[in-house]
Amino acid sequence: MLALKSQWILSFGVALAISPAAVMAETDDATEECEACAFDWEPRGYVEAGVLWLEDDEPDFTNYRGFDRDGLFLNGAIDVIERNEDGTYWSLQGQNLGLGSRSAAIRGGRQGAVDYFLDYQELNHDLYDSTKTVFSGVGSERLELPANWVRGDTTKDLTRLDVALRNIDIELERKTLATGLRFFQGENWDYNFQYTADERDGTRLMGGSFLLRSVILPEPVDDITHRFDLSVGYLAKLWQLRLAYHGSFYDNDNESLTWDNPFTVPGDAPRGRSAAAPDNSFNRLMLSGAFRPTRWLSGSGHIAVGRLEQDESFIPATINPDIGPVGLPRQNLDAEVNTLNARLRLTGNATRRLTLKAEGFFDERDNDTPVDNYRQVDTDLFLAELRENRPYSFEKSGGELSADYRLTSNTDLSTGYGIERSEFTFQEVDATDTDLYFGELRTRPGERVELRLRLGWEDRDIDGDYDPLEAVPPENPLLRKFNLADRDRREIRIAGNYYASEQLSFGLNSVYADDDYHNSAIGLTEARDRMVTLDASWSPGQNLNAYVYFTRQNIESDIAGSESFGRPDWFAQHDDTINTFGGGVQAREIIPHLELGVDLAYTRSRGNISVDSRTSDQKFPQLKADRVSTRIYGEYSVSDRWSYRLDYWLEHYEQEDFFIDGVAPDTTDNVLTTGRVSPDYVIHAAGISARYRF
Repeated sequence: MLALKSQWILSFGVALAISPAAVMAETDDATEECEACAFDWEPRGYVEAGVLWLEDDEPDFTNYRGFDRDGLFLNGAIDVIERNEDGTYWSLQGQNLGLGSRSAAIRGGRQGAVDYFLDYQELNHDLYDSTKTVFSGVGSERLELPANWVRGDTTKDLTRLDVALRNIDIELERKTLATGLRFFQGENWDYNFQYTADERDGTRLMGGSFLLRSVILPEPVDDITHRFDLSVGYLAKLWQLRLAYHGSFYDNDNESLTWDNPFTVPGDAPRGRSAAAPDNSFNRLMLSGAFRPTRWLSGSGHIAVGRLEQDESFIPATINPDIGPVGLPRQNLDAEVNTLNARLRLTGNATRRLTLKAEGFFDERDNDTPVDNYRQVDTDLFLAELRENRPYSFEKSGGELSADYRLTSNTDLSTGYGIERSEFTFQEVDATDTDLYFGELRTRPGERVELRLRLGWEDRDIDGDYDPLEAVPPENPLLRKFNLADRDRREIRIAGNYYASEQLSFGLNSVYADDDYHNSAIGLTEARDRMVTLDASWSPGQNLNAYVYFTRQNIESDIAGSESFGRPDWFAQHDDTINTFGGGVQAREIIPHLELGVDLAYTRSRGNISVDSRTSDQKFPQLKADRVSTRIYGEYSVSDRWSYRLDYWLEHYEQEDFFIDGVAPDTTDNVLTTGRVSPDYVIHAAGISARYRF
């Protein structure tokens, strides 16, 4: 890494030092290029090197951008491609090469014969940097309390808490390596191979509990997913087929997480343990194709079979020595899920004005995991009753018929009907039936106006009764899970464009959706989503472009609950509103050799939660988030080859979240939290770079 950064320093220094002389030489001796001349087969592209400066490393700003600290960063980019007369080519690309979130790619081959690629990408996911913990061993499978830790009944009794707390960053790093090869045999056959390795490393937050006492823990993440994709395809004049295999293999280096118990609890369990995500695999074989027997009829479809497997060995059911070993009915779950997916689409032109479409599908998930009785252990403290695992399966089938009719040369009308039946096992309902109706009008009432109106109706009904599953504690029999409940959905979509002139245009996009769970006494009873977007763009010439947009979205949800385990006796409403405004200007050559740009975005969100318990009205503190982001850049071309670029970012973000604000590690008596706080920052960042084109 140091050697690589030194090369960037050298490249940037050379660029700054020699480019003026090079500019003068080119300006004096350069000849004008002819646009009709023979194609230049030499490598073309650019290399760029520069310096970035970041004022502060706030996670909400640095997230996915690759800054792991504040201060100066060396950065670089490259984009080069070469094509030869014999059809061979190669390219090299790299972006953000000096940052934690960077990418590089090599591609090459011979046109129409063979293609290959090698891609590498790193991505930093910065979650929180205001978190605190009392544990050592963060990032490992063993979290330990300090040697002088004093346990207590509540967080107020943890006398060594303030001394033991230390700051930790919660972040994930993802590295992805992909390579692939595609080659052709004759005019009909092609073969594809691709391999991808996706590795994650870091920490995230999870909860651990001992009966009525809980602690938020930094959970280690160290896993990798290997994916293989192979396919062979055959292309004929009127039809084509492809046989493809997909394999995904997940490997977790962490077996479990063990942590010391910071509390004094009944049974006095000294530590707890939680299993990590188990290793698993998925294999799928798919046959897909398309055909066009006549100019009036075409079709496409696929059928795929797959299998998911998981046979990772169980860890012991408890780590508490006072409970003793708890027998397990088997050494591993021996999970097996078989999948079957099929879809067929047909499109036909009944007349010159009428087009008919038909589609059918089948989707099955058959869970063949063995069913056994497992002894339950409550938070590593008490043995509970035996319970069976419930391997959930489903089967979905349905189809859709639609028609497109051209009313006039400027107006089209579409309508359609769809149906879906879903059958379940180990769920509260045996099956649901869904009917879908839609209609759409597309028209151009004038040369400058485009309009689109779409109406949709969707009705989902339970087939049979809603029977709550046996669970501990039991569910309210009036509760309806929103994904399995009767629901009526209505949707309206309006979109349009107005071209005031060749330089000025306006756009509109609006959506209204309403979900009515009319038979749900307890649970989600109604949800509404309203969204409207207005935008405009102005291009008075090739050297100036400007745009502006505004979006407002409002999401409302009505929920009914019961404290008495009976009829609803309290009602809650969630009301979220997000307003987004943005705009930008890009100017080229208004000042000779100079390109300038400004991008501005402002987002304001407000969330309100109110509860009506019949006896009193309660309103939680408002959830707030405001973000202002500004980017200004300028690029000055001192010649056809050399240019210098300056970038500046300003971002202000402020959030108020009563779920975490003011909640110190010991604020809640029975939960030891991380003390996370809402972000509130003003960030400045700047960059300067030199680019050489060839």
